[in-house]
Amino acid sequence: MKILLINPPGWQKGSTNLGLCYLAGSLLVGKHEVVIFDVNATDDPPDKIAEKAKQYAPDVIGFSLKTATAKAAFLISRAIKSSYEKAIHVVGGPHVTLAYDEVLRENPEIEYAFLGESEISFIDFINMVEGGRTPTTIAGIAYRDNGKIVATERKYIEDIDSLPFANLEVIENFSFNNFRYPLLTSRGCPYPCTYCCVGIVSSKKWRSRTPENIIAELKNAKDKYGIDKFEILDDNFTLKVERAKEFCRLLMKSGLTLSWYCHNGIRADKIDLELAKLMKASGCTSVALGVESGDERIFDSIKKGEKLEAIINAAKVIKQAGMRTVGYFIIGLPGDSLEGIKKTIKFQQELGLDDFTYGILNPYPYTEVYETVKREGKMLMDIKDSSHFASSLTIPFEMPGFSKNEMEKAYYLAKNQKISMVIEGYEAKYGKKPERILYIDFFSSSMFVDQLNRTLNKFELDVFTAQWHCDNYLANKTSFKIVNLYVYVDTPYTINRIIKFLKMFRIFRCRDYSMIFYNIETPKLPLPVLLLMVRPRKFYFEFQDGGKILTLFDKEIRQFIYDKAVSFTRRLPIVVLSIATNLLFRAVAVGFGFFLYLKRGGKRVDFTNQGPKLINLNDKEGA
Repeated sequence: MKILLINPPGWQKGSTNLGLCYLAGSLLVGKHEVVIFDVNATDDPPDKIAEKAKQYAPDVIGFSLKTATAKAAFLISRAIKSSYEKAIHVVGGPHVTLAYDEVLRENPEIEYAFLGESEISFIDFINMVEGGRTPTTIAGIAYRDNGKIVATERKYIEDIDSLPFANLEVIENFSFNNFRYPLLTSRGCPYPCTYCCVGIVSSKKWRSRTPENIIAELKNAKDKYGIDKFEILDDNFTLKVERAKEFCRLLMKSGLTLSWYCHNGIRADKIDLELAKLMKASGCTSVALGVESGDERIFDSIKKGEKLEAIINAAKVIKQAGMRTVGYFIIGLPGDSLEGIKKTIKFQQELGLDDFTYGILNPYPYTEVYETVKREGKMLMDIKDSSHFASSLTIPFEMPGFSKNEMEKAYYLAKNQKISMVIEGYEAKYGKKPERILYIDFFSSSMFVDQLNRTLNKFELDVFTAQWHCDNYLANKTSFKIVNLYVYVDTPYTINRIIKFLKMFRIFRCRDYSMIFYNIETPKLPLPVLLLMVRPRKFYFEFQDGGKILTLFDKEIRQFIYDKAVSFTRRLPIVVLSIATNLLFRAVAVGFGFFLYLKRGGKRVDFTNQGPKLINLNDKEGA
């Protein structure tokens, strides 16, 4: 049969839907034809997807649903049904498993819903449909029966080593350039964390693959796709610490020499120094911890089954092993408050993390926090309209002790803490808040200015940007509270560029800035001259929309400056030659003109339709 699998669009751009790739692997082993449309990568509108689906003419169309992508999937399904009715529409994924009754009740174009793991049940379904049988006896499936929604008992796959490897080649127009291979080495979670739906979706029983099977998949991916890096997506990669250690040892012996990281968030109480060192030695560069809260009262209430001391120890051993340490935090857990988030921020800063992310709690259907919010709080939107860790802020609920406005304050307090720290440092040194700030941003569509305005109440802000990036600042000049907007217009001549920058720097020097923030994507060539001419009290590099602010003395910046200096040194002869050629050309032009003036012999040049003519100065006739 021909099967079309669709990954709907969402905020996690660039991420591969591994669940669909596992389904594709199983379908191909069963001799079926399959293709994946990754709309998350293409952002094609529903009508275009419908047209492509009609051309492919599948027998079955499957949609993978996360809570944040469910509405997009429904729109695509309706668009396809309106122009191509032949295919059976089925859905699966975390959101379906949690809320299959609602999905089938509100979306009549969808015939079947698959609950939990579907590599076996979906193949059984396809085979039964192909054989002309009604697929209502399959485990873990929901459907309509005379207007009533019924679901069969779910069965989890015990031996996940037996599953075919994920197939990524069937993703339409997929590129393996600079691709980080997604790897799943275990399923399920035995812990009752109140905010998490993994135990509901993937079962409370943890099932793992053998290290040998995982290495075999990586070798296959290296041979087929030419990968040089991978990412472990497990919810519990290190649950069995000895298994994780054995995987690292086998990876080192395999000779694959792949870099990797573990960013789905491992448990802090399931890593020791030996494992951390083995992970580093086997190519791991970065590890994330699910911290959630630094307020001990809140942390103990979410039933993670570990203590804050474990978080402190895990961060310590990860850093000791030489890997980057990342932390994930949640705003809005039951009992949380603005003061609680301040405690969390203080705890996070004491951990010395290399990076961190704060997200507003999403009370996923049928989790414990979902029931708490329903009972004690108030939902402010359909949960499908909210996005966990999205770039834009959505607050789907509020609680009696933590209003929407306070959650928003907490979010920006956490997000802007790097900016707050440098502002506080300035105030401590000079006894007042910065009065004039210059932000130099040539390339990115940074929202740093907005973050700065949320941190400081009264100050003068100037922005220096390039012509090709000024529209955003022009449109938002009032809301961003920009006093002066300076726009650089490019020129093809190096000497003219230098003159323009020097004129701007002279203006900046007269403005006497308290601080200058320099977006990391902006060209660094004029930077030394800027610092010498303007001499701000404080200078910082800004990136990640204010999430990371570094000084010239930070190791990362020193290395960056060194690399740029080496690159510039190599280009210096060309720059010097360009300037010298430009000056020589001007000198020759001026000299030639002066020569003509002195040697014209009492005649002048007139340009006529017949060409140039020499005219005697004392004569009106042409010579």
